[in-house]
Amino acid sequence: MKPVFWLLGLPSSGKTTLAKALRDHLQATGKPVILLDGDELRSGLCADLDFSDKDRSENLRRAAQLAKLLAAQGNTVICAFVTPKEHHRQQVRQILGEQVRLIHIDCPLEVCIARDVKGLYAKAAARQMTGMTGTQDDFDAPEASCLSVRTDLLEVQDALSLIHSSETI
Repeated sequence: MKPVFWLLGLPSSGKTTLAKALRDHLQATGKPVILLDGDELRSGLCADLDFSDKDRSENLRRAAQLAKLLAAQGNTVICAFVTPKEHHRQQVRQILGEQVRLIHIDCPLEVCIARDVKGLYAKAAARQMTGMTGTQDDFDAPEASCLSVRTDLLEVQDALSLIHSSETI
């Protein structure tokens, strides 16, 4: 069974950027890799879900089950999902078991707000949306993750090196 790298953190913390860089790195070594991104799944497979805790759990359940199927077929899977609560992470661990590598993409809220190219934090501040993790809904710091990567302190290549050195990819 191939590993599943599960990158979690606040919106705009760098999950997708780092996930794409990790995908490109692994593909360059000839490994079959699939990237599952929260925004992309929410625009299709999970478009019927909102941001309530119940629907967040269902979104993550679907993503973890899909990752499990893809990994069972010989793919290394990289997942980039906010995964804000510890009970969400426990659910992911329960579905994926030993193959999951949780990586906390750690970045201060003020840096995430400054990086926010989609304007989600501004929409949340203007009350044009609800359930924004980090401002309207809490993000619980992980109790147990494989690795914590400070994307406000590291360049992408340095973050990749940290992930690579902590895990046999």
